Amino acid sequence: MKTVLGIGGHPDDLEIFCGGTLAKFSSQGWKVVMVSVCSGDKGVSSDRKGDIVLIRKKEAENSAKVIGADSIILGFSDSSIFPGEKLRNSLVELIRKIQPTLILTHFIEDYHADHRVVAEEVVNSAYISTSKGFKTDSEPLKIIPVVYYMDTFAGIGFIPTEYVDITETINTKIEMIKKHTSQFIHLKDRGGIDIIELVKDMAKFRGWQSGVKYAEGFRQVFFWPNLKTRRLLP
Repeated sequence: MKTVLGIGGHPDDLEIFCGGTLAKFSSQGWKVVMVSVCSGDKGVSSDRKGDIVLIRKKEAENSAKVIGADSIILGFSDSSIFPGEKLRNSLVELIRKIQPTLILTHFIEDYHADHRVVAEEVVNSAYISTSKGFKTDSEPLKIIPVVYYMDTFAGIGFIPTEYVDITETINTKIEMIKKHTSQFIHLKDRGGIDIIELVKDMAKFRGWQSGVKYAEGFRQVFFWPNLKTRRLLP
């Protein structure tokens, strides 16, 4: 079975930026693994009660269940991740354990510091995952996974090189996002963001660009030697 590994900074990032594509992969028989590097511990509104880490973990699991995906949270604290040995080891081991055909992650110039760190370290770790000299619990991969950057909020600074038609999975994408109820008030408080409206507008905008009703945009990471001559996105 082919496997797609999505690696986001926080719970709900993957749903927002590539949820329709993950749903499409799942419908085509791929194994889907959704990973959040951070726990989401800072994503809390002033009136939220309870353990936000446990709340967001459960939300992520419920979202992944919508498409039959696996949900993993590495547990780093929000806004406290930096390139370094601990993060590198965690990501290399993750990639080796999952053995993905391709990886979807944040754009290297995205707005959030956590997103930028994740993007850089995922690309580095995908390459290192084949190194026999870099030791983790799992064995090195034989082939470097192909990595794609996913879109940014409102598409700012991001020019896709490939598009995925998510017209048939836009409702599934929205259903997944709605599982993250703790973030609706938080995002409203932080920037007046209606996340459902924003996501629909982004998908519509990328759809206009690519000649379909709804789409998600991606850019392949063009680093030798993980380039491929065939399209891997659905």
